[in-house]
Amino acid sequence: MKLAHVGDLTVAAHRGDSYHFYENTMTAFKAAADAGADMIEFDVHMTKDENLIIMHDPNVYRTTNGNGMISDLTLSEISALNAGDEFHPEKVPTFYELMEWVSTQNMMINIEIKEYYSEENAERCARCIEDIIACVEKYNMRERTVLNSFDAWVLEYIYKKYGKTYMLHGFYPYDAMKNVSIDPAEYLYCACICGKLTKRKFDYLIEKGIEPWLGWTASQAAQLETAIRYGAKLVTVNNPKDAIDTLVALGRRKG
Repeated sequence: MKLAHVGDLTVAAHRGDSYHFYENTMTAFKAAADAGADMIEFDVHMTKDENLIIMHDPNVYRTTNGNGMISDLTLSEISALNAGDEFHPEKVPTFYELMEWVSTQNMMINIEIKEYYSEENAERCARCIEDIIACVEKYNMRERTVLNSFDAWVLEYIYKKYGKTYMLHGFYPYDAMKNVSIDPAEYLYCACICGKLTKRKFDYLIEKGIEPWLGWTASQAAQLETAIRYGAKLVTVNNPKDAIDTLVALGRRKG
């Protein structure tokens, strides 16, 4: 199973069009689709009452008018918060709300699983993973979905239970991830390159059959051109329209 890449470099919108709109909101996701993004990247947390919501941080402080850890708040409490501002109010989307919408779009998705492993959180972490997978299956999104985490325990859980049924996204060098217990090259479909974009890093991943991807810090034309020559397949950006316009100007994508 492989993603259907677009042009020489697929463009993923980091938390939606987070350059122009409030991150991880339905407005940002819909704006990313309107801008022509090929994929949206977003973060999933589990609430106190085990509902899945879209938010980057483990607490609601930075991106809403509330306070507190997501794991200490119910869905009802989080739904009452404003993820925008006084003049542009936004609700915190649920994972199911987003999946229902994106399943009707011609877009791929990158789900970053933010529930991390610890001995006391193992059951909750597994429940989060299983609920995400069940929803991906419900909306028939498997071939358009990448599952992503900085916690290798999450990725290894999926691999050990489901084999290579799902495309798994990690980070390279591998020490960017925690809880690594088996060689990630055994199960990764793709990996975002961390730090300097050296040819050696690209060559290693390509040799292992892992797609090299670029993180949200790589957006300048020279960076994109070099990364494409090295073998990059996807870039994640805050401003998808700008990235698409840059790739068109480079002759790396049709206008």
